[in-house]
Amino acid sequence: MTTSPSASGIEAPTLPQVNEADVFGGELEVWLRHLAAENKAARTLKRYSEDVRQCHRYLAHQGMPTKVEHVTREHLESWMVWLLEHWTPVTAESRYKGIQQFFRWATEEGLIASNPMERMRPPKAEVQARRVLGLDAIRVLLKACSGRDFESRRDAALLAVFFDSGARLGEVTGLLLTRPDGSSDVDQKSGTLFVHGKGDRWRTVSVGTETARSLDRYLRERRRHPHADRPELWLGQRGPMTTSGIRQVFARRGREAGLGDNIHPHLARHAFASHWLHAGGSEQDLMQLAGWRSRAMLQRYGAAAAAERARDAHRRGFGLVDRL
Repeated sequence: MTTSPSASGIEAPTLPQVNEADVFGGELEVWLRHLAAENKAARTLKRYSEDVRQCHRYLAHQGMPTKVEHVTREHLESWMVWLLEHWTPVTAESRYKGIQQFFRWATEEGLIASNPMERMRPPKAEVQARRVLGLDAIRVLLKACSGRDFESRRDAALLAVFFDSGARLGEVTGLLLTRPDGSSDVDQKSGTLFVHGKGDRWRTVSVGTETARSLDRYLRERRRHPHADRPELWLGQRGPMTTSGIRQVFARRGREAGLGDNIHPHLARHAFASHWLHAGGSEQDLMQLAGWRSRAMLQRYGAAAAAERARDAHRRGFGLVDRL
Protein backbone atom coordinates (compact mmCIF):
# COMPACT_ATOMS: atom_id res chain seq x y z
CA MET A 1 0.00 0.00 0.00
CA THR A 2 1.49 3.35 -1.01
CA THR A 3 1.39 6.44 1.15
CA SER A 4 1.32 10.17 0.64
CA PRO A 5 2.13 13.14 2.88
CA SER A 6 -0.73 14.55 4.92
CA ALA A 7 -1.34 17.83 6.71
CA SER A 8 -0.66 16.20 10.08
CA GLY A 9 2.79 15.08 9.02
CA ILE A 10 1.76 11.41 9.21
CA GLU A 11 1.90 9.36 6.04
CA ALA A 12 -1.66 8.77 4.76
CA PRO A 13 -2.44 5.71 2.68
CA THR A 14 -3.21 6.42 -0.96
CA LEU A 15 -6.71 5.13 -1.51
CA PRO A 16 -7.49 3.26 -4.73
CA GLN A 17 -9.21 5.22 -7.49
CA VAL A 18 -12.72 4.27 -8.56
CA ASN A 19 -14.85 5.05 -11.58
CA GLU A 20 -16.63 8.36 -10.99
CA ALA A 21 -19.92 6.86 -12.15
CA ASP A 22 -19.65 4.14 -9.48
CA VAL A 23 -19.32 6.44 -6.45
CA PHE A 24 -22.07 5.41 -4.05
CA GLY A 25 -23.86 3.56 -6.82
CA GLY A 26 -23.74 6.53 -9.17
CA GLU A 27 -25.63 8.79 -6.76
CA LEU A 28 -22.75 11.27 -6.55
CA GLU A 29 -23.31 12.30 -10.17
CA VAL A 30 -27.04 12.72 -9.55
CA TRP A 31 -26.38 14.84 -6.44
CA LEU A 32 -23.90 17.08 -8.26
CA ARG A 33 -26.46 17.69 -11.01
CA HIS A 34 -28.97 18.60 -8.31
CA LEU A 35 -26.52 21.10 -6.77
CA ALA A 36 -25.67 22.56 -10.18
CA ALA A 37 -29.39 23.08 -10.84
CA GLU A 38 -29.52 25.05 -7.56
CA ASN A 39 -26.74 27.27 -8.98
CA LYS A 40 -24.19 26.22 -6.39
CA ALA A 41 -20.72 27.63 -7.04
CA ALA A 42 -18.25 25.54 -9.03
CA ARG A 43 -15.85 25.58 -6.07
CA THR A 44 -18.57 24.14 -3.83
CA LEU A 45 -19.31 21.35 -6.33
CA LYS A 46 -15.64 20.47 -6.55
CA ARG A 47 -15.14 20.43 -2.79
CA TYR A 48 -18.23 18.31 -2.11
CA SER A 49 -17.27 15.94 -4.91
CA GLU A 50 -13.81 15.44 -3.39
CA ASP A 51 -15.30 14.81 0.06
CA VAL A 52 -17.75 12.16 -1.16
CA ARG A 53 -15.25 10.46 -3.47
CA GLN A 54 -12.71 10.16 -0.67
CA CYS A 55 -15.29 8.66 1.69
CA HIS A 56 -16.33 6.15 -0.97
CA ARG A 57 -12.72 5.18 -1.68
CA TYR A 58 -12.03 4.66 2.02
CA LEU A 59 -15.07 2.41 2.46
CA ALA A 60 -14.15 0.41 -0.65
CA HIS A 61 -10.55 0.04 0.55
CA GLN A 62 -11.78 -1.28 3.92
CA GLY A 63 -14.23 -3.71 2.35
CA MET A 64 -17.18 -1.77 3.76
CA PRO A 65 -20.49 -1.16 1.93
CA THR A 66 -20.44 1.44 -0.84
CA LYS A 67 -24.11 1.37 -1.75
CA VAL A 68 -25.64 4.45 -0.18
CA GLU A 69 -28.51 2.46 1.39
CA HIS A 70 -26.08 0.12 3.17
CA VAL A 71 -23.74 2.70 4.73
CA THR A 72 -24.18 3.02 8.50
CA ARG A 73 -23.01 5.42 11.15
CA GLU A 74 -20.35 2.89 12.18
CA HIS A 75 -18.83 2.96 8.69
CA LEU A 76 -18.76 6.75 8.57
CA GLU A 77 -17.27 7.03 12.06
CA SER A 78 -14.51 4.65 10.94
CA TRP A 79 -13.75 7.06 8.10
CA MET A 80 -13.68 9.98 10.56
CA VAL A 81 -11.18 8.14 12.76
CA TRP A 82 -8.99 7.51 9.71
CA LEU A 83 -9.16 11.18 8.75
CA LEU A 84 -8.15 12.30 12.25
CA GLU A 85 -5.23 9.85 12.25
CA HIS A 86 -3.78 11.28 9.05
CA TRP A 87 -5.10 14.85 8.70
CA THR A 88 -5.77 17.88 10.84
CA PRO A 89 -9.07 18.23 12.75
CA VAL A 90 -9.91 21.21 10.52
CA THR A 91 -9.61 19.00 7.42
CA ALA A 92 -11.67 16.24 9.04
CA GLU A 93 -14.37 18.74 10.00
CA SER A 94 -14.49 20.09 6.45
CA ARG A 95 -14.80 16.57 4.98
CA TYR A 96 -17.54 15.77 7.48
CA LYS A 97 -19.63 18.71 6.26
CA GLY A 98 -19.44 17.56 2.64
CA ILE A 99 -20.54 14.00 3.31
CA GLN A 100 -23.22 15.28 5.70
CA GLN A 101 -24.79 17.28 2.89
CA PHE A 102 -24.72 14.23 0.62
CA PHE A 103 -26.53 11.95 3.08
CA ARG A 104 -29.03 14.68 3.94
CA TRP A 105 -29.89 14.90 0.25
CA ALA A 106 -30.10 11.10 -0.05
CA THR A 107 -32.58 11.04 2.83
CA GLU A 108 -34.71 13.82 1.34
CA GLU A 109 -34.78 12.00 -2.00
CA GLY A 110 -35.97 8.77 -0.34
CA LEU A 111 -32.85 6.85 -1.35
CA ILE A 112 -32.37 5.80 2.28
CA ALA A 113 -34.93 5.30 5.04
CA SER A 114 -32.91 7.19 7.66
CA ASN A 115 -29.83 9.37 7.69
CA PRO A 116 -26.83 7.50 9.23
CA MET A 117 -25.34 10.89 10.21
CA GLU A 118 -28.45 12.11 12.01
CA ARG A 119 -26.94 11.66 15.48
CA MET A 120 -23.29 12.08 14.51
CA ARG A 121 -21.29 15.10 15.58
CA PRO A 122 -18.45 16.68 13.59
CA PRO A 123 -14.91 16.27 14.93
CA LYS A 124 -13.96 19.14 17.17
CA ALA A 125 -11.49 21.43 15.42
CA GLU A 126 -9.61 23.60 17.89
CA VAL A 127 -9.09 27.17 16.74
CA GLN A 128 -5.36 27.54 16.14
CA ALA A 129 -3.47 30.82 16.08
CA ARG A 130 -2.15 31.06 12.55
CA ARG A 131 1.14 32.50 11.43
CA VAL A 132 0.76 36.24 10.90
CA LEU A 133 3.31 38.44 9.16
CA GLY A 134 4.20 41.45 11.29
CA LEU A 135 4.34 44.97 9.93
CA ASP A 136 8.14 44.86 9.67
CA ALA A 137 7.98 41.66 7.59
CA ILE A 138 5.39 43.22 5.28
CA ARG A 139 7.59 46.31 4.85
CA VAL A 140 10.64 44.29 3.82
CA LEU A 141 8.51 42.18 1.49
CA LEU A 142 7.23 45.29 -0.30
CA LYS A 143 10.73 46.78 -0.30
CA ALA A 144 11.90 43.73 -2.27
CA CYS A 145 9.73 45.10 -5.12
CA SER A 146 11.19 48.62 -5.07
CA GLY A 147 12.68 48.54 -8.59
CA ARG A 148 11.33 50.51 -11.55
CA ASP A 149 11.11 47.72 -14.11
CA PHE A 150 7.79 46.18 -15.14
CA GLU A 151 7.96 43.17 -12.81
CA SER A 152 8.90 45.28 -9.80
CA ARG A 153 6.05 47.72 -10.44
CA ARG A 154 3.63 44.84 -10.96
CA ASP A 155 4.76 42.87 -7.93
CA ALA A 156 4.67 45.93 -5.67
CA ALA A 157 1.08 46.64 -6.73
CA LEU A 158 0.10 42.97 -6.54
CA LEU A 159 1.40 42.43 -3.01
CA ALA A 160 0.00 45.76 -1.83
CA VAL A 161 -3.47 44.85 -3.12
CA PHE A 162 -3.37 41.54 -1.26
CA PHE A 163 -2.28 43.04 2.05
CA ASP A 164 -4.53 46.10 1.80
CA SER A 165 -7.75 44.40 0.66
CA GLY A 166 -7.60 41.02 2.36
CA ALA A 167 -9.02 39.49 -0.84
CA ARG A 168 -8.59 35.83 -1.72
CA LEU A 169 -6.10 34.54 -4.28
CA GLY A 170 -8.80 33.70 -6.85
CA GLU A 171 -10.47 37.06 -6.35
CA VAL A 172 -7.31 39.07 -6.98
CA THR A 173 -6.25 36.86 -9.88
CA GLY A 174 -9.64 37.32 -11.54
CA LEU A 175 -9.65 41.13 -11.53
CA LEU A 176 -10.41 42.58 -14.96
CA LEU A 177 -9.23 45.98 -16.07
CA THR A 178 -11.91 46.02 -18.76
CA ARG A 179 -15.13 44.01 -18.84
CA PRO A 180 -17.15 43.30 -22.02
CA ASP A 181 -19.66 45.99 -21.02
CA GLY A 182 -16.87 48.58 -20.71
CA SER A 183 -16.82 48.61 -16.90
CA SER A 184 -13.76 47.83 -14.78
CA ASP A 185 -13.11 45.93 -11.57
CA VAL A 186 -10.59 48.63 -10.65
CA ASP A 187 -11.83 52.09 -9.62
CA GLN A 188 -8.68 54.14 -9.17
CA LYS A 189 -10.52 57.32 -8.16
CA SER A 190 -12.33 55.76 -5.21
CA GLY A 191 -9.61 53.21 -4.37
CA THR A 192 -11.98 50.26 -4.65
CA LEU A 193 -11.90 46.87 -6.32
CA PHE A 194 -14.89 44.77 -7.37
CA VAL A 195 -14.09 41.10 -6.66
CA HIS A 196 -15.91 37.87 -7.51
CA GLY A 197 -15.87 35.70 -4.41
CA LYS A 198 -17.06 32.34 -3.12
CA GLY A 199 -20.64 31.35 -3.71
CA ASP A 200 -20.71 33.40 -6.93
CA ARG A 201 -21.00 36.56 -4.80
CA TRP A 202 -19.58 39.95 -5.75
CA ARG A 203 -18.37 42.51 -3.24
CA THR A 204 -16.39 45.75 -3.09
CA VAL A 205 -13.08 45.96 -1.22
CA SER A 206 -10.99 49.05 -0.53
CA VAL A 207 -7.32 49.88 -0.83
CA GLY A 208 -5.43 52.79 0.70
CA THR A 209 -3.55 55.70 -0.83
CA GLU A 210 -0.18 53.95 -1.08
CA THR A 211 -1.67 50.89 -2.74
CA ALA A 212 -3.54 53.13 -5.19
CA ARG A 213 -0.21 54.80 -6.06
CA SER A 214 1.40 51.40 -6.60
CA LEU A 215 -1.46 50.48 -8.92
CA ASP A 216 -1.01 53.74 -10.86
CA ARG A 217 2.71 53.01 -11.34
CA TYR A 218 1.96 49.48 -12.49
CA LEU A 219 -0.75 50.58 -14.92
CA ARG A 220 1.63 53.08 -16.53
CA GLU A 221 4.12 50.27 -17.16
CA ARG A 222 1.34 47.92 -18.23
CA ARG A 223 0.40 50.20 -21.16
CA ARG A 224 3.73 49.32 -22.79
CA HIS A 225 3.33 45.56 -22.27
CA PRO A 226 2.97 43.38 -25.42
CA HIS A 227 -0.33 42.08 -24.03
CA ALA A 228 -1.64 45.44 -22.85
CA ASP A 229 -4.89 44.92 -24.76
CA ARG A 230 -5.81 41.93 -22.56
CA PRO A 231 -8.70 42.58 -20.13
CA GLU A 232 -6.99 40.86 -17.18
CA LEU A 233 -5.37 43.26 -14.71
CA TRP A 234 -2.27 41.21 -13.92
CA LEU A 235 0.09 40.35 -16.76
CA GLY A 236 3.12 38.10 -16.93
CA GLN A 237 5.65 37.73 -19.72
CA ARG A 238 3.39 35.51 -21.82
CA GLY A 239 0.00 36.95 -20.94
CA PRO A 240 -2.43 36.97 -18.00
CA MET A 241 -1.12 35.69 -14.68
CA THR A 242 -2.53 32.53 -13.13
CA THR A 243 -2.94 31.69 -9.45
CA SER A 244 0.21 29.58 -9.75
CA GLY A 245 2.14 32.53 -11.18
CA ILE A 246 1.02 34.78 -8.33
CA ARG A 247 2.07 32.18 -5.78
CA GLN A 248 5.48 32.15 -7.43
CA VAL A 249 5.73 35.93 -7.10
CA PHE A 250 5.09 35.70 -3.34
CA ALA A 251 7.60 32.89 -2.92
CA ARG A 252 10.31 34.67 -4.93
CA ARG A 253 9.83 38.04 -3.23
CA GLY A 254 9.75 36.31 0.15
CA ARG A 255 13.14 34.74 -0.51
CA GLU A 256 14.55 38.05 -1.75
CA ALA A 257 13.28 39.73 1.42
CA GLY A 258 14.97 37.11 3.60
CA LEU A 259 11.65 35.76 4.90
CA GLY A 260 12.24 32.15 3.89
CA ASP A 261 10.59 29.80 1.41
CA ASN A 262 7.04 29.72 2.76
CA ILE A 263 5.60 33.10 1.82
CA HIS A 264 2.28 32.68 0.00
CA PRO A 265 -0.79 34.81 -0.85
CA HIS A 266 -3.00 33.48 1.95
CA LEU A 267 -0.61 34.94 4.51
CA ALA A 268 -1.71 38.37 3.28
CA ARG A 269 -5.33 37.52 4.09
CA HIS A 270 -4.32 36.35 7.56
CA ALA A 271 -2.32 39.53 8.07
CA PHE A 272 -5.16 41.74 6.88
CA ALA A 273 -7.65 40.16 9.31
CA SER A 274 -5.29 39.97 12.25
CA HIS A 275 -3.97 43.54 11.99
CA TRP A 276 -7.49 44.87 11.39
CA LEU A 277 -8.73 43.33 14.64
CA HIS A 278 -5.58 44.29 16.54
CA ALA A 279 -6.07 47.91 15.50
CA GLY A 280 -9.60 47.83 16.92
CA GLY A 281 -11.45 47.40 13.63
CA SER A 282 -15.08 46.27 13.73
CA GLU A 283 -15.69 42.53 13.42
CA GLN A 284 -18.82 43.19 11.35
CA ASP A 285 -16.87 45.40 8.94
CA LEU A 286 -14.18 42.75 8.66
CA MET A 287 -16.75 40.09 7.78
CA GLN A 288 -18.10 42.35 5.03
CA LEU A 289 -14.67 43.17 3.60
CA ALA A 290 -13.41 39.59 3.79
CA GLY A 291 -16.57 38.10 2.30
CA TRP A 292 -17.36 35.88 5.31
CA ARG A 293 -20.88 34.76 6.12
CA SER A 294 -19.97 32.79 9.22
CA ARG A 295 -18.50 34.17 12.44
CA ALA A 296 -16.52 30.94 12.71
CA MET A 297 -14.04 32.47 10.28
CA LEU A 298 -13.50 35.37 12.68
CA GLN A 299 -12.38 32.90 15.31
CA ARG A 300 -10.06 31.16 12.89
CA TYR A 301 -8.45 34.29 11.50
CA GLY A 302 -8.64 36.35 14.69
CA ALA A 303 -6.94 33.93 17.07
CA ALA A 304 -3.50 35.47 16.58
CA ALA A 305 -4.90 38.99 16.99
CA ALA A 306 -6.67 37.98 20.18
CA ALA A 307 -3.45 36.63 21.65
CA GLU A 308 -1.56 39.80 20.77
CA ARG A 309 -4.32 42.01 22.17
CA ALA A 310 -4.11 40.10 25.43
CA ARG A 311 -0.32 40.58 25.57
CA ASP A 312 -0.73 44.31 24.87
CA ALA A 313 -3.30 44.59 27.66
CA HIS A 314 -0.84 42.94 30.02
CA ARG A 315 1.90 45.38 29.02
CA ARG A 316 -0.46 48.35 29.51
CA GLY A 317 -0.68 47.65 33.20
CA PHE A 318 -2.87 44.62 33.69
CA GLY A 319 0.05 42.52 34.85
CA LEU A 320 -0.63 41.44 38.44
CA VAL A 321 2.80 42.09 39.95
CA ASP A 322 3.04 45.53 38.30
CA ARG A 323 -0.20 46.48 40.11
CA LEU A 324 1.04 45.49 43.57
